[in-house]
Amino acid sequence: MSDPVERILAYLGEHVSFDEADRQLIRSITRIVTYAKGTILLAEGDIARANWLVVEGCVRVFHRGDGEDRTLAFHTELYPAIPPTYGTDAPSPVTFECMEDVVASASTLEEEARAFAEHPRLESVCRSMGEVWMARLQQATIDVATRTPEERYLALAETRPDLLQRVPQYQIASFLGIQPETLSRIRRRRTRR
Repeated sequence: MSDPVERILAYLGEHVSFDEADRQLIRSITRIVTYAKGTILLAEGDIARANWLVVEGCVRVFHRGDGEDRTLAFHTELYPAIPPTYGTDAPSPVTFECMEDVVASASTLEEEARAFAEHPRLESVCRSMGEVWMARLQQATIDVATRTPEERYLALAETRPDLLQRVPQYQIASFLGIQPETLSRIRRRRTRR
C-alpha cells in the first residue's frame, strides 16, 4: 500500500471503528509532507509548532547534554512524533531529526482546532488513538525502569528488529541507556547462544 493516507486509515482501523464518511473526512484533512534525511523537524530550544505521524522513515528524538547526544526515541512507521512541549510556548528540550527520508502526516494546533470544530467526531477518533499511543509510551517507560540493559535490547530486537538495521549502533546503545561497548558485548553473547 503506497498511498500514505490509506496506510494511516488502515492503521487507525485496527484500533478505532469509523465509517466511510469518517474515512473521507480523514482523507480530506490529512496533510502529507516529505522530509529529506538529515532534516531537523524541531531543534532543541525552538517552539514546537507541529507534530507528525510518521508513515515512512525514521525520526530520532535526542537531547544534547554534556557534549553528548542522548537518544530518547525512534519514531518509525505509524508512530506519532509529538514534541513534549507541543501546544505550549515553552522551548523544546529535545531535537527531532530525520534519520531517513520521511513521509509523514503533519498538523498544527490551528489545523487540529479547526478540524475538531468543523467535525466533532474526529476528536473522539484522535482521543482513542491518543489512548493507544499513551499506553505504548507508558509500557516503554516501565520497560526502561524495570528491565536490565540486555532485557531492553532483547525486547527491542523482538518488537522492532528493523530498527537495529536502520540506525547506527551507537544510537541504539544511547537509546538503551548503555555504552556502545556494552551493546557490543550483549550482541556477542547473544550470537554465541
